[in-house]
Amino acid sequence: MPPKSKKKADAASKKALEKKKQKVIEDKTFGLKNKNKSKKVQQHIQSVTRNVMNTDGRTQRENEAKKKAKAANKARKKAEKAEQDALFGEALMYGKKKKALDAKEGKVEAKGRDHGDDEKKSGTSRAMKMMYQMDAKEMEDRLREDPNYVPTLEDEIEAQRQAMVAKLKASGKKGTPVTPETFKAWQEKKRKRHADEAKKLVEAELKKKKGGKGLSVLSGKDLFEYKKELFQDDDEALEGVAEEE
Repeated sequence: MPPKSKKKADAASKKALEKKKQKVIEDKTFGLKNKNKSKKVQQHIQSVTRNVMNTDGRTQRENEAKKKAKAANKARKKAEKAEQDALFGEALMYGKKKKALDAKEGKVEAKGRDHGDDEKKSGTSRAMKMMYQMDAKEMEDRLREDPNYVPTLEDEIEAQRQAMVAKLKASGKKGTPVTPETFKAWQEKKRKRHADEAKKLVEAELKKKKGGKGLSVLSGKDLFEYKKELFQDDDEALEGVAEEE
């Protein structure tokens, strides 16, 4: 719009706004000017006039404040995006390229989910397949480079196992190979430890006043380890059940 036309438009708009304000003042003070010349009435009229005349200025200030807040918010988002690109730009770019490549090769998300389900059903996760080709550190680094990779429970267990193996190698110690014999020995050792702990707990309770809580201090599993005979079925009771049937 040419400068002259713009000035005319602004003048016309300002004139229309002033006319509108005068109409609002007349509506709000209708009947007051001629009805009563008291000081209170005149003060009320002046107050209404000031409020209406200043409405445009207040609205303008509010609009300017909103514009400034919007610009500040936009600048903040831009700065956050720049920081994100600086920190994770390479990873994000890799993810975009991978998605574009998958789309080009005709791979769809549903197919990917089905493939993941097949891996879970077979019990062989991606990390478990990779462990045969590289050590724990290299495998972890490779997996973390992929932004779309979500570790499974098997992956977490395998990562911990690999970390323990690496720790044993670094310390020069040799772990015990897991065989049916060593596993059975470990189970027996664990069972005995639980039974000893349950015995000490019951003995400590029985030493208390009035016998404490007695056997009730144990859980069902601990009670079974401590006194298995309590869980044996009574032959006479079984016979009674058989007769009732």
